[in-house]
Amino acid sequence: MFDPAREPEWIKMVRAVELIDPALQPGARVRRTGEVFGRDLAWTTQVEAVHFPHVLAMRILDGPFTGTMRYDVQRSGDGSRVRVRASGESSLLAGIPAAFVTGPLKAALTADLERLKSLVEARP
Repeated sequence: MFDPAREPEWIKMVRAVELIDPALQPGARVRRTGEVFGRDLAWTTQVEAVHFPHVLAMRILDGPFTGTMRYDVQRSGDGSRVRVRASGESSLLAGIPAAFVTGPLKAALTADLERLKSLVEARP
């Protein structure tokens, strides 16, 4: 989850990743390219806070989205519980009521996390 180079394996909208600053530390930037709603896009994130392997907070600096993403991972029994918080705005979604966007975005995130879970559980 905290390795951006592996995001294309589990995040459906991410096709490629460029590590601008390879260290996972505050200030590190990553450029991503992908597809959303049939449109090719690129955006850059910057790490705001990291406490590996429990917290990763990022700011989305440019592209069709602006805002923040935060991943909180907590051990739970034999596995982990993940909480993802995203806030911001998108020029792609201007004028579309939030009720029409929230459901599909939540479904996409759930599918992404299921792919990640499969990858983690398949590890030897």
